[in-house]
Amino acid sequence: MKIRPAAHEDVRTIVRIIAHYASQGLMLPRSHGALAESLRHYVVADLDGEVVGCGGLEPYSSDVAEIYGLATAPDNSPRGTGSAIVQALIEKARTENLTQVFALTLAPGFFQKMGFRTVEHRNLPMKVWKDCVACPKFGNCDEIAMVLDLHC
Repeated sequence: MKIRPAAHEDVRTIVRIIAHYASQGLMLPRSHGALAESLRHYVVADLDGEVVGCGGLEPYSSDVAEIYGLATAPDNSPRGTGSAIVQALIEKARTENLTQVFALTLAPGFFQKMGFRTVEHRNLPMKVWKDCVACPKFGNCDEIAMVLDLHC
């Protein structure tokens, strides 16, 4: 399996993978247009030419970014796909000299195993005021805020 930057031809598959989990209320949906617009932030897990996972790293400031849109193909992603994507995004953050990455998740144990710690949403004001206020879950968010400090 190879982790690589997402390409335009991956958009349809990424949308489908994310839609699978969004239909279960496990993550927010992403439209084809929105995903194509933010494609430069995404990486994919490629297994013999087939996309089996995705994730993005969106900058929020000169030193902080969010890991978001993390999902693996429900039927054919090998064990460790999600971890490999997160590791690649952490490395990307380090090469961009970021000091912290964060994620909002319904799977805090996964991120905790990767070194993230739980924080209050209010500790991420740039996320709350940029995205959360427009989210349908605003005021009733069930996601856990987690951060990882990067010691470059």
